[in-house]
Amino acid sequence: MAPNTKQFSMERLAKIIVSGGARFAFNDKLPLPFLRWAINQIPYLEGGDKTCELSEGAIDGIPYDFWTPKKLKPGRVLLYSHGGAYTMFSHRTHRSLVSRLAREFKAQAIAHDYRLSPEHQFPAAIEDTLRIYQHLLRLGYNPKNIIFAGDSAGGGITFALLLALRDRDLPLPALAIGISPWVDLTMSGKSIEKNAASDDMLSLEGLKKFAIRYVKNPEDIRHPYVSPLFADLSGLPPIFLQAAEDEILRDDAIRMEAALKKANVPVTLDVWPGLFHVFEFAWRYLPQSEAAIVRMGDFVRTRLGA
Repeated sequence: MAPNTKQFSMERLAKIIVSGGARFAFNDKLPLPFLRWAINQIPYLEGGDKTCELSEGAIDGIPYDFWTPKKLKPGRVLLYSHGGAYTMFSHRTHRSLVSRLAREFKAQAIAHDYRLSPEHQFPAAIEDTLRIYQHLLRLGYNPKNIIFAGDSAGGGITFALLLALRDRDLPLPALAIGISPWVDLTMSGKSIEKNAASDDMLSLEGLKKFAIRYVKNPEDIRHPYVSPLFADLSGLPPIFLQAAEDEILRDDAIRMEAALKKANVPVTLDVWPGLFHVFEFAWRYLPQSEAAIVRMGDFVRTRLGA
């Protein structure tokens, strides 16, 4: 009984912290530059995984973190696109999660910035992520050893980049992971309304505001690189999707799984009950978050080898 009570308390505490942070980050009453600055202080509160070495750099003016775990599968690399509704967050805010994934995957990991909206609208974020991928190829990384991943809007970028590569006849990575991916900017999933009361981070009203900021032309809201859910998904590499049962974007992952299956793309869907949007961030505190990251690692090990 005691362990379950403790676990419940940790879930409650994590939700309180996350929801409070989300309300601050997505507060339209505060200037956006201040919000971005404040959010970027997160790494000073919680650093990266201590088993990974960090180096920093920039490619064509795009800043990035580059993580190298102590236990490494040579040549394996993760390209990670951060979330933040295309409007905020950075490679710095995701240091804890990305470094933990690097350790789990036994892969080097590059987490990059991209130009943010509303100053830079679609397709700026995808163009910047493409530059990062092309840089990895120039460095000699084999696409067969490259993993794409991203959370929320970064999950949308991940799928948009896959589609852009396929459409341009460029080499695709070995596999991709979408963590609570935002792949439908029309917000047509049933969980948008069904989970409105249980989602402590996101709201339909807030997502609509961010979508308008990101897409200059309203007719582009269903563009395959904006809302990949509506794209032709054929020819993509194996996909792993993970989401929380209680978040409003849950059905983005569920419908994406169905669409990928229809396109004959190998896909695995992993939905966790009682948790929140991108709960994987809490891997240091919640056993479920740590277990969810291990499941991602199992997917990578199954596809790329232990």
